[in-house]
Amino acid sequence: MYRLFLSVLLSIPCSAQANKMNTDEELTTKLESIRVQNAIPAMSVAIITSGKVTFIKGFGFVDEEMKKRTGPKSLFRIASISKLFTAQAIMQLVEKNKIDLNEKVARYLPSFTGSSITVKQLLTHTSGLSDTVKPVSHEKQRTLNAYLKVVEKSASKSSDNYDFEYSDTNYNILGAIISSVSGMSYEDYLYTHILTPARMTKSGYFNGEHAYYPESKPTYKGKIIDKSHQRPYDVSFNPSEGLISNVNDLSQWLALTLANDESLLKKQTYEDMLQPQVKTSWGEIHMGLGWQVYKNSNDNIARHPGSIRGYKSLVLTYPDSKNALIVLTNSSNTPRWEIAKSITKILEQRAQW
Repeated sequence: MYRLFLSVLLSIPCSAQANKMNTDEELTTKLESIRVQNAIPAMSVAIITSGKVTFIKGFGFVDEEMKKRTGPKSLFRIASISKLFTAQAIMQLVEKNKIDLNEKVARYLPSFTGSSITVKQLLTHTSGLSDTVKPVSHEKQRTLNAYLKVVEKSASKSSDNYDFEYSDTNYNILGAIISSVSGMSYEDYLYTHILTPARMTKSGYFNGEHAYYPESKPTYKGKIIDKSHQRPYDVSFNPSEGLISNVNDLSQWLALTLANDESLLKKQTYEDMLQPQVKTSWGEIHMGLGWQVYKNSNDNIARHPGSIRGYKSLVLTYPDSKNALIVLTNSSNTPRWEIAKSITKILEQRAQW
């Protein structure tokens, strides 16, 4: 009897380990199949279960010669996922009473005097500002002030409330506010107060002087996009789309965020950022403070996709269960939602999510 009990006891961890191996194999097979079917040259995926990284893997190759395999530390342009970092930086300064969400932007950027736009309207994409000003190549040496002057001309002088309109411009202005209030460049503030505490040692921003590029080139249907049609690197757009990162660094930051870790923000602030503020034009999805939030069955979901020419990305989280996934690719035709659904289905069927 004792031997039988001992045998059963010893078999439990082995069964759990075997189950995880089977899950990893199933995830790997499914994700590689999606990658090949959609001609995605490079893709990285990380999965967090109950606050812990349980799967992290690269697929395909980051170079044309197919000699360098994609890994968890392979760098991509993460596009609009960058906005989540800008939102956290703003909320850090709110905690320090250096920013008031309901205050007009002009308090922090005097050049916006006469505009009724508030900080919260920028965070929730309800400022009335459209993306009429596009990024330019760093060779043109357009300064942040020059960018803001062009934007200011289109800033509202009225006190009307605006409906949701997703806009990079909103977050680029938030970046300028962060710099103005902190006395640091946007990039230096993010390095010091978010990237370093989150141990994002390989992540960074292109700043026009020190080239910080992704390892993978932008593609569409397996073909590299001609340089003349690639999205230019513009430091004015760093707050909305400029972070270069990998799933290893992002998973460390996301684990801290899901845990409401106080090295970044106070617990209440994390919760405040997930509260629905305004309804978007995307069905039942609402804007929180940075995050896009909605309910699916009984689950609260917070997400942010990213997309610029030749790159697509996704951060999808379940804050209550502390489950999440991250997808980074160098392809404009990546089926992000199919990937997310496939991952979720496998993990739910195996009772791991």
